[in-house]
Amino acid sequence: MKKKIFVVSAGLLIGTHSALSAAALSTNALLAFNSGSQTCNSSGANCSVQGSYFSVDTNGDQAFSAYEAIGITPGSDGGLLVGQAQVASGSHTGSPDGSETAPFDAPWSFYANTGMHQSTTPVNIVSDDGNGHVLLDFSGWGATWNGIVNIPLGGDSANFPSDTGQAVVSCGYDCSFGDSFVLDYSAHVPVGDPSGFGTVYWGLHLEGTVSAVPIPAAIWLFGSGLLGLAGFIRDRRNGPAL
Repeated sequence: MKKKIFVVSAGLLIGTHSALSAAALSTNALLAFNSGSQTCNSSGANCSVQGSYFSVDTNGDQAFSAYEAIGITPGSDGGLLVGQAQVASGSHTGSPDGSETAPFDAPWSFYANTGMHQSTTPVNIVSDDGNGHVLLDFSGWGATWNGIVNIPLGGDSANFPSDTGQAVVSCGYDCSFGDSFVLDYSAHVPVGDPSGFGTVYWGLHLEGTVSAVPIPAAIWLFGSGLLGLAGFIRDRRNGPAL
């Protein structure tokens, strides 16, 4: 029993260390992106955007301008979780009011109504060359807005060949923990989608740091509990001191 407890406890610590020392993008990394913002002059004619943002091609020219960009802030998960789905809910009319569930990005306002991005399927790694060039599967990417449960943003390759359903990640070195990253993705809402956004061109730009997913406090308590139990069993076997 003593040996088994030690092995389980050591496994928790070794597994954590192994994740932190990965040589490329970890399959359970957190892409912690920097918040973004858009600024425009008083007339609204000249705009610039910094940090992370999404864009919607509102004028239909199949391109994104700074005027069409909206800055975003990390949601409750702290950013994009690799290898996991992040489903949002609670979009509604009017401005964000705190009632939303927003794991990827904090609720934003678009045309005076509230929305959030989401991944309805896990964002898995498609390819990673180990030198800072990674492709992520964004086929389940989407947004919920103004009560619409999901506006699919995985792409419509049948009508738009440029839609690959894959996000491109470029890192400063190799995408290991602590490295900087930039992610870019764009796709069209499928033609005829019931959301009413069919053919709309939608983009996402993230920049930030590759991070380890925070380990819940309960896991650390569980590990320390096992170590404490091991010490208790050892003391019982040794008997009381004479």
